[in-house]
Amino acid sequence: MTGNDALIGYEAVTSGVATMTLDDRRHRNALSTRLIAESREALANAVADPEVRVIVIDHTGPVFCAGGDLKESAAAARPEDLPAVHLAELLAELCEAPKPVVAVARGGAKGGGMGLLAAADLVIAEHDAPLAFSEVRLGVVPAVIGPVVARKLSPGLMRRLFLTGESFDAARAEGWGLVTTAAEPGSVDHHLEQAVKQLLAGGPSAQAGIKKLTAATDLREELRAAAALTAEYFLSEEGGEGIRSFIEKRPPSWVG
Repeated sequence: MTGNDALIGYEAVTSGVATMTLDDRRHRNALSTRLIAESREALANAVADPEVRVIVIDHTGPVFCAGGDLKESAAAARPEDLPAVHLAELLAELCEAPKPVVAVARGGAKGGGMGLLAAADLVIAEHDAPLAFSEVRLGVVPAVIGPVVARKLSPGLMRRLFLTGESFDAARAEGWGLVTTAAEPGSVDHHLEQAVKQLLAGGPSAQAGIKKLTAATDLREELRAAAALTAEYFLSEEGGEGIRSFIEKRPPSWVG
């Protein structure tokens, strides 16, 4: 997480706020195993720093996160080689962090990127940012993000969005509870500032207690089991075809 080639920027605490920045715009901030590892390192630093009261996840480039790194996934021969398997630990750590986590989506998110948004406590997004649980169109199941998405969406809506892979904007997601604030263009920073101000007005020990009080039981184990299920589909014949078709920019074989 150091050096000019770091995929995660980390801004030391400023007025009680530490900012983690997804910074692999060349790959649309896709979740590679390296980006996930650097995110976990930055998050651990923020949690350990007594000066940090609020953790913000921001990004460079026009896309918040394009989902899992599909080229790395295509080359994987074992579950442990898949970015999705490592994502489970990052999602657990975001949910278990004793400090409020605010995600800022100035652009779109898909797949695993939606998991990051769902794991955050608050989400500020551009109102027209395109969002989607797109895994099904690759022939895989978004199991690894399922436990955190289930904290925000009703079972029926989650099933529909997972089954169709349909795209929706942040304004609609706000109505569903997946996004906290769908901000008008140019107003994201203002809404972020207001959210941080509200969070800083709360007692830090109380906020840690609230996160523990509202935590899902056995979330980490649930995420690990879900990651194993995701891996089965990524390494399946259908998943392989779906990923290859995406890389080769063609429809998968099941599309008529």
